[in-house]
Parts: sequence; C-alpha cells; structure tokens
Amino acid sequence: MRFINYCKGCLGCVSSGECVIHDDMSGILEDMVDADVIVFASPIYFNTISGQMKTMIDRLTPKARQLNDKDYYFLFSAASDNQKSLEPAVCELRGFLNCIGVESEKGIVFGLNAESECEINHNENALNQAFEFGKNI
Repeated sequence: MRFINYCKGCLGCVSSGECVIHDDMSGILEDMVDADVIVFASPIYFNTISGQMKTMIDRLTPKARQLNDKDYYFLFSAASDNQKSLEPAVCELRGFLNCIGVESEKGIVFGLNAESECEINHNENALNQAFEFGKNI
C-alpha cells in the first residue's frame, strides 16, 4: 500500500515543480506523467469520491500541467442502485480535469449495488464495460 500525506497548501511546488513532502506521491506522479491513460477509481462514500482520492488529486499540483494530454477514465463502486446519486463524484473528477485543461473523460463505469467488497463481482454490466474500456485502450 502506498502512503500519501495531505497537501500543505504551501505552493512550494508551483515554482520548483517538486512537492516539499517526501512520501510515495512523488513516484505516483512520475508514473502518471509517463502514462498515456489514467484511470481514477474510487469507492463512493456519501455520494462522492473517497477522501484518499481527494488527497491524491490535491497532491497532483506539482505536475498538473504535464497531465493534460492523457486519456482519463473513471471507475466507481457504490452501494447505491441509483446512478444519478453518483453525480457529485463525477463532478468532482470532472472539476479536476477542467482545471488542468482536459475537456472530458473517455468513459465512466458505475459499479452499483456493491455494498460489500465481493458484490461488484456480480455486476456483469460494470465488469463488461470496464473490460471493453481496457480492450480499447
């Protein structure tokens, strides 16, 4: 498991391009800069992305300008059976993409009715959709 500290909001990274915090995020950032495709995957808590996902997004600041030429996909798992209730999560990630100059994501998978870890394995629609996205990348 990787460990990512919270952003301090010091803006030291704006001039240097490097975060002043030394944790696993620096390696994650380099991997993201080198990638052609980035998949944001998050469980949904209270209709939005997890705190861990938000912490990671906040820490993308040092390399944000180098992340705008990627294809982005979103994968969500939620206990809810109502896809509309996941709109705050979609808006959160689209807001990040907008900030870095990406017009839109390439695809979204909604894994609904997944109250526990194994229940997503029974959502054939979500699994097939994720498989097709992966095949077409």
